[in-house]
Amino acid sequence: MPHRLLAAFLLLVLLGGPQALAQTSVHLAHSQPQDAAVDPAAAAASQFRRSLDELSGGSLKAALFPDGQLGGNRDMAGLVAKGVLHSALVTAGGLAPLYPPMAVTNMPFALDRPQAAYALYDGEFGQRLAADIERRTGLVVLGFADAGGMHVLTNSRRPIAGPADMAGLKIRTIPGYETLDTMIRALGAVPVKVSSRDEFQALEMGVIDGQMNPPSVVLGRRYHHVQTHATLTNHLYSPYVWIYNRAAFETLTPEGQQAVREAARRAIAAGRELSGKLDHSERGADGLGRRLTVQPLAPQARDSFKSATQAKVTEVLTARLDDEGRGLLADFMSAAAKANAESAP
Repeated sequence: MPHRLLAAFLLLVLLGGPQALAQTSVHLAHSQPQDAAVDPAAAAASQFRRSLDELSGGSLKAALFPDGQLGGNRDMAGLVAKGVLHSALVTAGGLAPLYPPMAVTNMPFALDRPQAAYALYDGEFGQRLAADIERRTGLVVLGFADAGGMHVLTNSRRPIAGPADMAGLKIRTIPGYETLDTMIRALGAVPVKVSSRDEFQALEMGVIDGQMNPPSVVLGRRYHHVQTHATLTNHLYSPYVWIYNRAAFETLTPEGQQAVREAARRAIAAGRELSGKLDHSERGADGLGRRLTVQPLAPQARDSFKSATQAKVTEVLTARLDDEGRGLLADFMSAAAKANAESAP
């Protein structure tokens, strides 16, 4: 176990875990650097800390553990589930071991824009998803937070204008994202599992040719120094799931529980607001265009990418999920289509 991870873990243990601190302190862990000016997760965490203090009259204080101090997304999800940690913002892949149906939300090209994603996760589908996560895992879900907007594709080899250009490229993937593996293979590329901490070095050394992330993440992690081309695929919106240990949550007074929920709602709004600002700044798509050769994706080319990937991903998900999971997939696709139509400019 890395020294800083061990130290943070021991701090939690020495403080007595969630039950001992439930009435005074609320843990929140996430994987990003705590820079609220440039990262939506950090902005959400900072707003949560301010709002919780205000709403509780100072009786509840948020203790932040950013930058992967308590491990990766799977580690954090496990700590919340075991009752060592109060809450965390975790990725779909991080939640997958506890809740495999989360994979349905990683369908490529299902959502066209962030506004559609917000409508979907704030609406009936998001409510059903949260309820199902709670039922199957025993966790409390506080909401779905922005992780930086829509994903784009970058690489160091060549411009990508259509699916055929992907052939043979080694594209980074991570454990827990079988849908991403399937998407990459469907395009004729090769998925290579690399952790986020090793990603820059893997790109620099040519272990992988490219990766997929929101523009703010690409620039924030300085991938533009080891990549030359970007394609604005906007193929995926993958939110953080804000999970909370149920036993710790239930030790709060009703007023405390309401303060936590409202503080989380305000925090999610703050993260989304920053994400929107970043997308049209030097930290987002605008800045990406000044650092890499950017290839916009024509509507016809996007349809080709969608046709090449969605059928394969649907086939894998249908085989892996149970009847309830397959029903959730159908609901997700239906809700996404509705959200796309209603948010169209």
